[in-house]
Amino acid sequence: MIVKELANFIVNLNFKDIKKEAIQQAELCFIDFIGVYLRGKNEIAPQTIKKSMRAIDDNYKHSMLEDALFFATAAHVLDLDDGHDIASVHIGTIAFSTAIAMSFKLELTGTEFLEAIVAGYETGILLGSIANPNHRNQGFHSTGTIGTLVSGAVASKILKLNFYQTIQCLGICGTTAAGLLESDHQGTMSKALHAGNAARSGIISAYLAYNGFTGAETIMDGEEGFFKAMAFGDVEGKENPKTINKSKIKRGVRNLGDNYQITDIYFKLYPFCRHIHSSIDSALFLHNTIKKNYHAIDSIDIYTYKIASEHDNYNPTNIEELKQSLPVAVAIALIFGDVSLTKINYLIQDGLFKGLEEIVEEKIIDIKELVYKIRIHNKEEFDSLDDGARPSIVKIKLNKDFRGGVLEHTTIFSKGHRRNPVNPGEVIDKFKKLNPNYDINRLHSIDNMESSPMKEVIDKLIDFD
Repeated sequence: MIVKELANFIVNLNFKDIKKEAIQQAELCFIDFIGVYLRGKNEIAPQTIKKSMRAIDDNYKHSMLEDALFFATAAHVLDLDDGHDIASVHIGTIAFSTAIAMSFKLELTGTEFLEAIVAGYETGILLGSIANPNHRNQGFHSTGTIGTLVSGAVASKILKLNFYQTIQCLGICGTTAAGLLESDHQGTMSKALHAGNAARSGIISAYLAYNGFTGAETIMDGEEGFFKAMAFGDVEGKENPKTINKSKIKRGVRNLGDNYQITDIYFKLYPFCRHIHSSIDSALFLHNTIKKNYHAIDSIDIYTYKIASEHDNYNPTNIEELKQSLPVAVAIALIFGDVSLTKINYLIQDGLFKGLEEIVEEKIIDIKELVYKIRIHNKEEFDSLDDGARPSIVKIKLNKDFRGGVLEHTTIFSKGHRRNPVNPGEVIDKFKKLNPNYDINRLHSIDNMESSPMKEVIDKLIDFD
């Protein structure tokens, strides 16, 4: 039973046994989380949650559950939080939100904090890698579903649940896990809420287990468990609706505690859905050749895998829809060579979501015109690539005014993947760009967090309203 194996791993995980590179990656993920949280916390979605929670409960401030809900929603709302290409889960936003929310009430050392974080990442990567891509293809948002078990793993480690209690916690998490991608496709705030709800539900599950509530230890791989119900069919994609690939589960479990998968986490540089990133990477590369001559483009063909090709909204009307729009993201990258959050916000202010008849800014008109020169194709042979590949070919046909001919670029692994990595300096640069008025020296408190009380570390890093 995979839940029992996970519980054994979580309970016995000891800081001194965790590889140095895994700890370093956890600390870098912490920096990235703080950066996206600080920039995201004032967005409409998390502020609406705060307003609503205070309307429900006058004692909202630093209530553990509401804090977890707020932190994770705020950290996910910009679509800039870390993730894992194979597991398809944004893990850090949930793991750190859970741990920080619990740190306000519980006396927690930096070592205990990091143990819990690593437990959360390894749990999320293992379960997400088993469940996907089928889970996602059935319409489930892994950050909400698998993310609930991420939070449960973090919370159970922090509460020091024993083996039996940890099994119950994960069992409860598995049956409360939720999140549907329709919220994403419709351009709503509920996608960000999935992360917040996962963090909140994991904490509830851990406290329930602590106090004797029970959950099914077969919740993941049982006959009517998570994998069978929510990743229907063979989890490696073969057409057999009654089979769960047990060998894949065994391989994943065997790696627990040996090869820490947290080192394979990607960091996002663009505020768009990860499935769009490889096309953005290619478009940015081609921008360096075209520069200001984008008016010479006759047509653009994008060849990519099925999931990415379905991000085909040519006329997004709000920020949530824009994050899922492959054609608009590529058009912006080709024209400006910049898809940063700051650039996107300026374009929105200039009328990106307006109709052509209302637009006065010439560059916005250019984006609209270029978008409708884009054709998106599902290249079927790309659907079967593994190892976290997110392939895309961007092919541009030029008119006679710009020498005619074709420009083309292929990206197999999106920027941030371990085979196309983002280095620590780029993570710090991202932090600075997101939070230009933040004293970056405050991040040095993370250097000594292993021997510090987490309340003190968090107070140095984050100013709370």
